[in-house]
Amino acid sequence: MLLSFTVTGSQYVSLTMLKPRYADQLCLVLLSVSINILDVVCQTPVSENPYLGSGSSELSRYDPAADPRSSSYDPSRSGARTSGVMSRSRAAILDPWRMASLTPVAGTVLSVTDPILDSCPSHWVLNGKSCYKFVRSPRKNRNAARTQCQAYGADLVSVSSKEEHGWLTRHLHETDPMQRRWYTSAKQNTPNSFVNEGDASPFTDMMEALLPDQLASPNLNYLAYTYSNLHTEWGLLKVDGEEELQYICEVPLNMVGWLQETLVERTSEFGVIVIDPKKVPHSPVFIKQPKSAMFDLVKRDLINYVSITCLATGYPHPTYKWYKEDYEDNLLVSREIDPLTDRRFTVSGGTLVISEPNSIKDRGYYHCRAFNSFGSITSQSVQISFAYVAEFNLKRSPEQGNQFWGKAIFCDPPQHYPDVLYYWARNYFPNLVEEDSRTMVSYDGNLYFSYLDFIDRGRYSCNVKSTVSGVGKNGPLFTLEVLPHPNYQQLKFANNFPKAFPESPIRGQDVRLECIAFGYPVPSYKWFRRNGNLPRGAQLTNYDRVLTLPSVEPGDVGEYVCQATNEKLSIEDSINLSIQAKPSFTIPLHDQFMAEGEDLLWECEAFGIPDVEYEWLRNSEPLNIETMSPQDAERYTITTSVLQIMKVQASDEASYQCKATNQLGSSYSAAQLRVFKLAPTFRKQPVETEKYAAEGMNTTLECNPEAAPLPEFVWRKNGIRIGSAGRTEILRSGMLVITSVTREDAGNYTCTATNAYGSASSSGRLIVLIRPEFYRAPPETILTSVRENVTLECEAYTDPLLDMAYYWRQNGLRIHTDDDTYLRNLAYMQGYDFDYYIKKRSKTADPSLYRVSTTRRVSNLLDFVNLRQPPFEKGYRPGYLRIPNVTLSDAGVYECVAKTPVATIAVETIITVHGPPGPPGGVTAVDVTSTTARIRWTDGASNGRPILMYSIQGRTQWTQQWVTVAHNVTAEIVDRRNNRREHLLDSVLSPWAIYTFRVKAYNELGYGEYSALSPQVNTRTDIPFTVPRNIGGGGGKTGDLTITWEPMHGEHQNAPNIRYRVFWRRVGRDPELQFKKQDLPERHNRGMFVVSVDPVKYFYTEYEVKIQAFNREGAGPISEPVVIFSAEDMPQAQPTEVAAYAHNATAINVTWVPIEPTRDNIRGKLIGYRIKYWRRSDDESDNIIRLNLGAENSATIVGLIPNNFYWVRVMAYNSAGAGPESERFLERTWRFPPLTPPNAVEVFPVNPSTIRVTWRGITPSTSEEPLTGYKVKVWESDQDFTKANETFLPIGNELQVYISDLTPGKTYKLRVMGFSRGGEGKMSSPPWEFQMGDPELLRGRSGRTTGNASVMLTAALTLILSALLRRQDN
Repeated sequence: MLLSFTVTGSQYVSLTMLKPRYADQLCLVLLSVSINILDVVCQTPVSENPYLGSGSSELSRYDPAADPRSSSYDPSRSGARTSGVMSRSRAAILDPWRMASLTPVAGTVLSVTDPILDSCPSHWVLNGKSCYKFVRSPRKNRNAARTQCQAYGADLVSVSSKEEHGWLTRHLHETDPMQRRWYTSAKQNTPNSFVNEGDASPFTDMMEALLPDQLASPNLNYLAYTYSNLHTEWGLLKVDGEEELQYICEVPLNMVGWLQETLVERTSEFGVIVIDPKKVPHSPVFIKQPKSAMFDLVKRDLINYVSITCLATGYPHPTYKWYKEDYEDNLLVSREIDPLTDRRFTVSGGTLVISEPNSIKDRGYYHCRAFNSFGSITSQSVQISFAYVAEFNLKRSPEQGNQFWGKAIFCDPPQHYPDVLYYWARNYFPNLVEEDSRTMVSYDGNLYFSYLDFIDRGRYSCNVKSTVSGVGKNGPLFTLEVLPHPNYQQLKFANNFPKAFPESPIRGQDVRLECIAFGYPVPSYKWFRRNGNLPRGAQLTNYDRVLTLPSVEPGDVGEYVCQATNEKLSIEDSINLSIQAKPSFTIPLHDQFMAEGEDLLWECEAFGIPDVEYEWLRNSEPLNIETMSPQDAERYTITTSVLQIMKVQASDEASYQCKATNQLGSSYSAAQLRVFKLAPTFRKQPVETEKYAAEGMNTTLECNPEAAPLPEFVWRKNGIRIGSAGRTEILRSGMLVITSVTREDAGNYTCTATNAYGSASSSGRLIVLIRPEFYRAPPETILTSVRENVTLECEAYTDPLLDMAYYWRQNGLRIHTDDDTYLRNLAYMQGYDFDYYIKKRSKTADPSLYRVSTTRRVSNLLDFVNLRQPPFEKGYRPGYLRIPNVTLSDAGVYECVAKTPVATIAVETIITVHGPPGPPGGVTAVDVTSTTARIRWTDGASNGRPILMYSIQGRTQWTQQWVTVAHNVTAEIVDRRNNRREHLLDSVLSPWAIYTFRVKAYNELGYGEYSALSPQVNTRTDIPFTVPRNIGGGGGKTGDLTITWEPMHGEHQNAPNIRYRVFWRRVGRDPELQFKKQDLPERHNRGMFVVSVDPVKYFYTEYEVKIQAFNREGAGPISEPVVIFSAEDMPQAQPTEVAAYAHNATAINVTWVPIEPTRDNIRGKLIGYRIKYWRRSDDESDNIIRLNLGAENSATIVGLIPNNFYWVRVMAYNSAGAGPESERFLERTWRFPPLTPPNAVEVFPVNPSTIRVTWRGITPSTSEEPLTGYKVKVWESDQDFTKANETFLPIGNELQVYISDLTPGKTYKLRVMGFSRGGEGKMSSPPWEFQMGDPELLRGRSGRTTGNASVMLTAALTLILSALLRRQDN
């Protein structure tokens, strides 16, 4: 068997001469991991592959002419053999139309050119035949931006087609969340006539790209891309060219040669024979930048030093110096720190230690420099500061406010650095003020009340704690007085709210947006972002008053709106959040290893808010052209972020840094420049030994020797020199490009590189193979329906020497497939259990691979990946695609792509999906009355099947829940011009409601999606249709008849001014014939009404009550009568024959004769009895009450003190209170239970289900009750102790018990305790844990031995249990 596979980025590997059984296993293992790592082709002998039929499986003799790796290889003989593994595999599988007369299917060739040629330099983006550079920093005016682009050999972008405009807007939408403006090369020559200055192309067909409704001005002569919030799209805006903006550079792909040569990136290993990778010569590079440090003055006695550290790598190993930055005459000066002149300073490696820091002398900014023989670099500046918290001003005036009015109490904190945390205390510390919906402690330190109430009166203090040391300071206590006020405060926002903390946030910080409003009642809060959604990860806390934005990014800027709403009013206010960003490099410097005399173009780019300024350094010193020699000044050019050095020399070697600075600080990007004189050498990158190409395709042979300067290249084929003519072209980089490859192009190719210092050659073989072709493809169009399964078949032929991989695309997006079906079928054909490999792979698979959005970026692909649920599946063959449970979104153009190392071909099919109708549009409601309305809409897409009926849902402002108001109904056409339909909703709506409707349509494939919401409409008012719910009552004080009901919800009121009429009559004692009634005014709509009755005569008397609702339109129906009782009176009788007796040392049982259950005795409904008890030595006023629910005449009092006398009384009670007390009864509790646990507990095996337990007895003391016996508790180890089985042993018996009915193999725990009249005593400890059948565990966790007899017995039991288990297995 031959097993062949390729690994991404690796060479072809072949495993031969494996036994078929082992080779199949290895193949299946490789297939199980081939989803993301390998492309695998397993070729099996004919006799062992069901697809190949029968035949000889002998290996053929080796034929050098058929082996492309042989020097005698003859392409005409490739595949000519007719026996053996290779020949039969190719004949039966890889060349199907030769054996089965199949016709090739026409496909599309995707990869005609070599991708090496279609590439852009680093930090440029390829689209079509151009490379684009999006320059974010520094911003420039239009002329300066064009000059900068021309420094790259490019120009400002020329937007010359709608396709190019579409790509640019999509790219900006994905990469510029801040929606900035970007210059192009378009310039207005005459009114509304533009031309692209970059390539002089006209702009006539691109006027649609301009944003509409722009101002006309003679000064606006240039175009820049910008985002319009009004039109929610990117477009071109007229600008004057003076404003500093971002800009886009463009260079044609055929003109990037100079740019690629100038921006060539070589590693530090260039020109060096690497023996030890750690000793490759290199200038210093920081791997750890220093961080700001803070010295806590409070902890000086414990830690009296501060340190900062930087760390750099390089060879030779770098050394370090530290500098302190100071201003002299408004100039920043760096002074080296010399430990020899001040012993407080120590420099060890890259660490600076300052002992006994001085808050005056040592405060400030520092940086370090790392240097070796190749140069010096400077770190970012860091600050050393000093933390402190001063004392509060202890004099503070009282505060006062009005009831139901808001109040802000200021903290007046002491001076401090850095920030502190605030804590408000009430009356004393640490009785902290708890935040609720009315009270809030802001990050500004102030205490806010939405409104004050009398419960807020008290003494308050503000307290702070340092965020560095945790040291706190307590502020003075002051009084808050709340004064009554006749009115309440209307809703308004508190001082300057909403607020942001910090006020000027920096990128990466957490931002806290706070909002609090004054007013009564307490408002609720809602946050939203105007013209956008809240950022991902935003959290609402503190009763929605606080919106936290974690790790903010520049894209989070915008207007954030806080809305406060109570029952009276709704208000809103906003805060514009602007985010600053410290410079960070989007294009860092890269090391440059140049040949002497070459030109260097070095660029960097940093992003920062505010915008950044650039400075260049060489060996840590500013690079100033004015101070250079005239010869060097002519060679150096600095254009903000671009450094050009013409004809570099050895004297230019150094470490260079690009410094980007804004108000927040500076960042550095460092790189090394080295200048070489190097003869060409191929020792690291020889010409590829074997290069495969396909007939009719293009191919590129690379020649990339190490050389400085860039050599001249000569190519020879089979010893004959070739040049750039016809189908061959030699690029300046040394690559040989051959277009439309033929069989005659096969042969040996030699590249010779020559420069001023020498020459070198390297050779390789070009092998020309048959180009791939499809022989099975899906039909051009496919019609299917939702919920069906579709399989697309696709297979291609290629040369047997090449591996082939398949993938599918839908509408241009690559499809991610689940390979389980394909691998399971392959495993079944070869007789293996695939589920074993699936389980093994699932244990190590990354679950996050499948927790992604509909599209996700894959790092090693140039296109996006299309995911669905359930996933696309790979079919039974490698090129098959199965689409399970088809949905409407699966419609579109599908491409089957067959990819080989030499060519990629594709064939496409169009899938049309029929499904349920699309959502209707233009839903409105007309002719609205109190309960009816006509709903009109326009049908959406029918999706291939006629629409049969509809379902309509409505939602009101009362519940915000959707309710189906019409289902499976038809509709009439009311306007044939636009296909408007209508359905009448008759007597199904609620009066006095604000309705929103939505509609969905149905065809024979099911219901579709709901439409967008209709505009809101109001139904008319009407009388109430229903009666109040949950009518009841009872309770209150004696003499009250309390009537309750649930106030009608808004959806049932049907009109404003809802009110109620209450009816009642007595039916129990002295019944009444007529109902009495009372109309309640609107302000008493609380759902309760109290009627006064005779408390002496009509306590707990039966009444009938009814409720009727009224509104502005009239009266509603009267409810049915409901029976309730008037309030109860307290019981008038007392329990008798109260007795008590001790239960144990801490409990007493109490009994009594209950009172006779008559109306005059109980005077209501008996709830139960109250038991009052107290110690004889205490006063009766110190009693404790125990409630005993129900009519039971006994109870147990627990939690008592041993050996103490207790008095007991009993009384009956109902909802009105307790009745008269009984006579008291005295009883004593027993003395203590055993206070000493049994010890020396031992467990011995008897048989597989029985054990014997022994222990050493205990002797009670005089404070304990006499011993009654012992208890042995046993329970399973995985259960609770409360489920233990108890075995009793009375006193006077031998101290041992036998416990049987235990389960062999289970683990148990055991404890022994004594017991007496005082209760159960202390248990033996720790629990004895053992397992039936295991002699070691049976002896217990302590591992103690029990003698030879026990060992023999346990060994015998082990043998018995083992035999039983073996017998059970048999």
